[in-house]
Amino acid sequence: MKRLLLLMCACFFLLSCDQENFVTITGDFKNMENVLVTLRFDNKVLKTDTVKNGKFEMLVKLPNNRLFSLSFLDTEIRTVKGIPTRNLPFINAFTGDKEVKISILADSIQGLFRFGNYKVLGSSENQIEYNNYQSLIKKDSENNQAKFNILSKKQDEALLAKNDSLYTLYTDSLRFQEQLNKTSHHKIIRDFIANHPNSHVSMYLLSKRSDLKSNLAFYQLLYNKADRKYRKSWYGLYFAKRVEQLEKLKEKYIKQLEVDAFDVNGLRFNYGKYTNSKLIVFDIWATWCIPCMEDMPAALKLAKELESKSVSYVFLSYDFNGKYWKQQIQKLGQINSYYLSNETRKFLNEALVVTTIPRYMILNNKGEILVLDAPSPSSPGLKKLIESML
Repeated sequence: MKRLLLLMCACFFLLSCDQENFVTITGDFKNMENVLVTLRFDNKVLKTDTVKNGKFEMLVKLPNNRLFSLSFLDTEIRTVKGIPTRNLPFINAFTGDKEVKISILADSIQGLFRFGNYKVLGSSENQIEYNNYQSLIKKDSENNQAKFNILSKKQDEALLAKNDSLYTLYTDSLRFQEQLNKTSHHKIIRDFIANHPNSHVSMYLLSKRSDLKSNLAFYQLLYNKADRKYRKSWYGLYFAKRVEQLEKLKEKYIKQLEVDAFDVNGLRFNYGKYTNSKLIVFDIWATWCIPCMEDMPAALKLAKELESKSVSYVFLSYDFNGKYWKQQIQKLGQINSYYLSNETRKFLNEALVVTTIPRYMILNNKGEILVLDAPSPSSPGLKKLIESML
């Protein structure tokens, strides 16, 4: 009996350990010489090599389906845009479920600073998928920067024209765009996970979510969509452990959202109006918020569609000019639209870290927060999420 128990324990240990395979990593660089390449896994240095004649090569045994990193230390003091640099660039790469080869191509050490200026060619499906994810992040950054440049130009034009109201509008929009540049990657990551549930890359992204606490129900839903193979992978189990820890602390969360807001007739917002609704969607927006207005047609359409499903769509305005807000909601044809008090805006900013808009939340009819940061109505993700929660 004792021998059987030991055998079972040993089997469990073997099953729980990561399987390993050899990974061959090569580099082909131009204008790079005597650069020290360091391979790190789980914050430990496993291997080093030096670029000679523009090339390096490593052979290392790594756990399957895991992320590792390569850092690059210029052993000669050089400059990037006139600034002396040493250990600046690093890149991530993914192993597969068998022996893989990964090649890194770059024109210079400067090219390793940003994805797109270097290439990571890998034989594993994980690496291909991780490259696709990085491409989406790069495109998002470029789009945000392009919008910022357009708004900045329009702000300058308004200043030259001495149009104070227009200048203020673009100043507010620029401030929002700066915040958006810092947070919009969250949406890209959520959409990627939702579109690739059966993926080790998605499990990795899930396990690293910094907003897990505020969107626990949403991420659990994405996790449950994955096949058992991925849920029982190293990153899948790590995510499950984080969820378990958060569940134990759930009582400490802010569960109910108290809203102090008024409609166009001055009537105060009251959850009692929505007792027949299975769910309530809060759309936090402002008339000066360009991304909010871009999503507005989709929001109005979704609000109408959800009526038949006993889901109420409520607009909560971050505007500071109540008169202009009233004019705009009449033009838009919003129903269930409210103007937030300064106290509620402050509470949202400080307690719930709503630092950028638009923001979409899902609550029950008692005002208990189910999803603090839901997808936008312009993506199919919000409607799918709502339908899955009914």
